[in-house]
This record gives sequence, C-alpha cells and structure tokens, in this order.
Amino acid sequence: MKKLFYLILCLPLFFAACQSDNNDSKGENENLKLNLTSQRVMLFSADGAQSSIAYELVNDTRSAASGRVTATCDAEWISDIVVEDSVLFVVEPNLEDSREATIVVSYADQYFEVVVMQVASGGVALDANVLTGEYYGEYYTPTAGNYYISFSDNGYNEQGNRLPNSTYYQLDLYGVLYEGDAIDGSIPLSEGTYSLNKADTMVAGTISYSYSAYITTGADVNTASKSAFDALKLVVEPDGICILTANVKGVNHIVLFTGDSSIADKREVNSAGETKQMQAKYAYAYYYGDKYNPDVADNFILYLSDLGLDENGTECANGTYYRFDLYSELADKQNLTIPYGTYVIGGDYGEPLTIDKAYSLYYILDSAGTNYVAQAPPTAGVVTIDENGIVAELSIAGTKHVVTFDGVATIIDISTGGGNTGDGPHSTLAEDCVCDLSRHTLYYMYYGDYSNVGYMNWTFGIMPDDFMGDFVQFDVLAGPDSVDSFFGEYTISSSLGSYTAYPGYIDNSGYMAGSWYYTDDGITMAPFINGKMRVKDNGDDTVTVEFNTTDDKGNTVSGSWSGKMRPASDLMSLSLSTNSFIKF
Repeated sequence: MKKLFYLILCLPLFFAACQSDNNDSKGENENLKLNLTSQRVMLFSADGAQSSIAYELVNDTRSAASGRVTATCDAEWISDIVVEDSVLFVVEPNLEDSREATIVVSYADQYFEVVVMQVASGGVALDANVLTGEYYGEYYTPTAGNYYISFSDNGYNEQGNRLPNSTYYQLDLYGVLYEGDAIDGSIPLSEGTYSLNKADTMVAGTISYSYSAYITTGADVNTASKSAFDALKLVVEPDGICILTANVKGVNHIVLFTGDSSIADKREVNSAGETKQMQAKYAYAYYYGDKYNPDVADNFILYLSDLGLDENGTECANGTYYRFDLYSELADKQNLTIPYGTYVIGGDYGEPLTIDKAYSLYYILDSAGTNYVAQAPPTAGVVTIDENGIVAELSIAGTKHVVTFDGVATIIDISTGGGNTGDGPHSTLAEDCVCDLSRHTLYYMYYGDYSNVGYMNWTFGIMPDDFMGDFVQFDVLAGPDSVDSFFGEYTISSSLGSYTAYPGYIDNSGYMAGSWYYTDDGITMAPFINGKMRVKDNGDDTVTVEFNTTDDKGNTVSGSWSGKMRPASDLMSLSLSTNSFIKF
C-alpha cells in the first residue's frame, strides 16, 4: 500500500508536466510547419558523396537543432544521418545496379520525403540544367501532342547550336495533346510516363526511336558523338520534376531535371486572330489514280497558290501554297478533272470525299525559295469543288483560312503504272539523267544479316543538305565480314548475292524500297533496275560513290559524290521542315 500511495502522489505531477508541454505546442507553435527547402529528388553518381537536405521550421519558437527533428532511411547504403540546421547524410559507393531510397524527415505529426537515386556502377548521372525544345501540337498525329526536347548540362548558344564539351539527351516525345496557350512563353510538358517505342507509332506516352539520341560534344562541336537509345523511360511528375533513365550501348544513364523548362510553341503560324483570306491565282493537281484504294477512290494532290510554278516546274520564292491530299470518287480518265464535291479534312484514310492530314500542308517559302517562312497543317475544314471553282475553308494553328480559286485546276497525270506493288514502269524520266550531288551528305545505316543469307545489309542515301534537289538511295548486301563498312563494287541485282544492290520497287505499303533516284517535288523518280555502283575508301576519312545505272524505262541514271559519311542517326538533329514532299 505504501508503494501505491507513492504513485498516486506522483500522478498530479505527471499530468501537470504533460499539460505544460501540450499548452506550449498548441500555443505559440500551433501553426508550426516543417518545410523542405531543397530538392525533393536527389541524384548521385556511383562514386557516392556526402550531401545535405535543407529544411525550415516556420513559426517555431525554439531552436531547430534541439533534436526534435528526426531523419530516417531504411537503406543501408545511406549512412551517417545527422540532423542539425540541415540533414546531413552519406551515400556510399555503388558497385551494383542503380538504386533508389527515401529519407523521411519528420517533426511531431509533420514530415516530408526526399528520394535519393544513385546510378549503377560505371553508369552516367546527370543533373540537367536545361530542358529546352519545341512543341508541334498535332502536326504529326491528331491523337497526341509532339514535343521535340533535349535535356542538357549546358544547353545551346544564341543561334540554337550545341556547345562544346556538353551532353544532350534528345527526345522526340508524344504526350497528351495540349491545346492551351504558352505559359510564360513556354509550353508545359505533360506529366506522365513515356517509354521508348522502336516502331515510332507516335501515340501518347511514347518516345520515337528514330528521332531520339544521346549526343556528346568535345572541344570541337562538329565532331559530336551520337548514339541511339537501347532503352529509355521518362517520368514527368506533377510538380515538373523529370527523371530520365536510359541505356546506351550497355551503359546505364540517369538524368534528373528540376528547373524551369523552355519549350517553344511551334503551332502558331498566323497569330493575328483574324481570318486569313487568299484569292489563289493558280490551282494544279497531281493525279495518282487509284493506287492507294484500288477501284474505290482516286488520289489527287491539289495545290492552291498565289504564285504557282515557274517555267521549270518549281515552286516560286515568296510563294504561298496550300497542299491537299485529296481522295475522290473514281474520275473520268478521258476528261480528267477532280470530281465535284465537298471534301472533308480527316475521316477514314483513302475514302472518297476525304483529305488526309498527313500529306496536307500550308506553307510560305522564303526569298530563296528553299525553306519555309511559315508552315502548319490544316487541322479541320472542307474544300468544296464545283462548277464555279474551288473554295477551301480551313482551321490552321487556331486561325481560320479561306482560299478561293475561280476556274478548273490543271491536272498533271502521273498515274502510269498504278497498283500497290511492283508493276511499272515507275520512272517518270523522259531522258537520261546525271544527278547533281554537289551539296549533299551520305547517311548510312547497318542492319546486319537482315535477309539471313550470310551477307551484311547496309542502306544509305545521298541527300541534299537543304533537302531540295536530287536524292539517291541504295539497299546493298556487302561481304560476310562487312560489319564496319560497306566499301566495294556492287551490281544492281535481286539475287541477294554478295556485293549486290537491290533494284528499286514499290512495296505493298506504297513506299519506295531498294535503290532509287528521286527529287524533292515528289514527281521525278526512277528505280535503279540494272547497272553498277561503287563505294571507295579514299584513305583520308572520306569516301567516293560512283554509279551508272538504268531505270525501268531504259534511261541511264548516273552520278558521283565524295565526302565524309555520317550515320543515319545524325539526321535526328536536322530540321526536316523544308518544302520537300515525297509520296509513293
């Protein structure tokens, strides 16, 4: 009883002590807040490091270093956690795969979490300082918004060129379609998870393989190293934090970005907000017949323009052009005109009275006639063709366009050959041709033993640097050990033998395959059917390509080129926004 009595006597003191502390916490400290004032996600190299987390206690009446703030982490590789005016900790060296842990910092019933990421042993970790790029909206697909962006340590110069000794992760990304205005001059990057898609389907949540790359520059930016991604994932969190994980040639990469992005709005063409009207002086159309929807619909590529074509059949400098990939009812081939009707932009591909967005475009040429001053596809609208002429009522980059033409469009019939596959001839040449390859670059790609015949498959194209002019492409089988180069002499042949170049043909999807000559206007073309081609190593880091071939009409097509070759991945960094148009 004596012991019990002692405890009872002590109870008031106990309750008094609790009450005093509680009153203090609900008094001056009742609005206390524990805030994180440094990064919510932290990235470390495999070497490890000592680091800290900054915090503040708002409305605290007592010292933050009193020990009442605590920090815990379950990961053994995060050690020596000490709470002072900041939270100090050590990330141990990593000899294994990439890893992630969470540090929880708490006080009373308040807490915040910091995610700690560490790259794998031998991997690359980058705290990116710059996220920049361009937003094209639904230009490439109506179901997603296209962002062409890059994460970098140093960014770009005022001319938009890469800087020396810098790193770039370049992504061709498709997110949820953003139709709002730019915020503080930048388009926000849609939150979500994006994964590499090697089929380039361009659906929301994917990163296109063909136009994405890992790029590093040395002291000379012209000797940049570029590699494709073997694996790639980007997570954009609601607060804008971006976490990119990638694998390049077997090396693990982690990139963290926590700043403000700068993504330019490339949707706008005419921002005046008023209806843009044009009385077209020229209307002409290329007729492809029913090759894209046999016995159902005919295909015309219709142009409305203020300046039309010059005496050489070339688009004019400073000209304005509206191009429509139009499908009609089957036309009267004896009296060829575009059948009357109202053609709707969109709808089922290849059906009568529809216009395909993918090959339709509004553009204005510069004073040299070689590049766009402005360009954008029509996103909605109709083109009406009747006995009075043509009226196009369009929505382009948020602006209404009305284009009229009085009269009948001139038709250029290039339907000879027809069909979806290899029946021809496909050449549109009327005489022999010597290709002008004076301002060109050779781009190549290696496919290994693609045909399972024991010979290494390479493709290469010799392309004009401004994408205006003559193009040639070859699909070749080199020797069984030709894994580093494709030097040698080739015969145009479908035999799948060593040192052969496959003849040009139209595949089942209507695309050029094999070896071809063509021009940017989408009209002049010739498949290589017979002849010879040589790729010579000049011994000074340059090569020479020479060819003398015949097309499927018996015309000779020849040419030569010398220079430095570049991998096809280098095309990822080039702007393809020229007025070239190729459709087969």
